[in-house]
Amino acid sequence: MSINGVYQFGSLTTKSGRVINFDDIDLDKDGKISQQEFNFIQKELGMDTLELTDEKQKGEKKVTDYEYVLWSQESQMQDEFDKICTQVAKDFIGANAQYSSQVLKELRQFLKDYKQSYIDENKTIIGMADSFREELPKKYEEIKQEYLGQN
Repeated sequence: MSINGVYQFGSLTTKSGRVINFDDIDLDKDGKISQQEFNFIQKELGMDTLELTDEKQKGEKKVTDYEYVLWSQESQMQDEFDKICTQVAKDFIGANAQYSSQVLKELRQFLKDYKQSYIDENKTIIGMADSFREELPKKYEEIKQEYLGQN
């Protein structure tokens, strides 16, 4: 499941900061969010229009509870990744700026691999973002040391 028009993973948070959960959108309680339900909730909350699309392009345009939780976890992971990107920009300046794109590339790969291994190991998806939040700084320090050495 992907959401067109949302930065890599996306986020569903109202302007007041309220995080929207699956049950808030699954209005008919059938266990899936249809395009119509998603459109309704967007209108009610004054959100920009987004379109639900099936990754396999089968046109189903429905999101399951698992997909929604995964999306929420990925959104939190993206936020953590963005914070690290800001740190990379601060750490790799001047003569070391030449390494920043490679460091970011390695961190992006870590993000993708982390998500995939979490899913492959059948871990409870609800804890993925918290676990990533702990592991990302460690991975960044490891990568940073490879390029900058002991400082």
